[in-house]
Amino acid sequence: MKLAVFSDVHSNLEALELFLEHSSHLGVEEYACLGDIIGYGPNPNECIATVSSLENIDIVMGNHEWAILNPLEASLTMNPMAHDAIVWTQQQLSEQSRQYVSGLDYKIQKGPFTFVHASAFEPDRWEYLLAGNSAGVALCLLHSVSRMTFVGHTHRPMIADSHGESLIPTGRIKDGTTYRYSDSDKILVNPGSIGQPRGEFRKPSYITVDTASNEITWHRLDDYDPKRTVEKILATDLPAECAYYLNR
Repeated sequence: MKLAVFSDVHSNLEALELFLEHSSHLGVEEYACLGDIIGYGPNPNECIATVSSLENIDIVMGNHEWAILNPLEASLTMNPMAHDAIVWTQQQLSEQSRQYVSGLDYKIQKGPFTFVHASAFEPDRWEYLLAGNSAGVALCLLHSVSRMTFVGHTHRPMIADSHGESLIPTGRIKDGTTYRYSDSDKILVNPGSIGQPRGEFRKPSYITVDTASNEITWHRLDDYDPKRTVEKILATDLPAECAYYLNR
């Protein structure tokens, strides 16, 4: 079975459509979305509709979906740019989209996989599991029953073991980088972001998991051009910084 795992679409329809086209040529049979379909970008309803229409997909709630449902708490905890984007997104969401995100779970366990946006430990606390946060990674895996736990939230690709140590340094993860896992591994994997990539990758990325070959592979969408998405953001009342993240 081949699984595509992606995260942090952030209302970026152009990047989402490119990802779906790219993954369709790889024999993907199932999908997992690690949350934050919305926020920052100009097409929240379209992205929710596109992701939710996929067959054989598991989807978890991200902190931007949580913010839609908990506006007061979000105003106290999110950074100003993210919160301003959430206020705008609140105004755009259809009732159907709102109902859809309200039904998402924080965490899904499926066979050898756990899918969660931030951490399997207190998933609604929205911790950032970056490469240097070995204690956070270890705590996440301690509270996961699965051999492989997939997280998003940081917008940066990563793979680490149960001690929180990087198995491949984040800066060395490139398009086509592959990790072959064993049945004894207990690992945490971040695919990076589709809609607002950060760090050294700078382009949308996702992973495929091939259970026949025991391989996890990162894919970077180098054909993505942010120009159209940037133009759409700047034509709205979204913070201009949302466009900056794509155009730098």
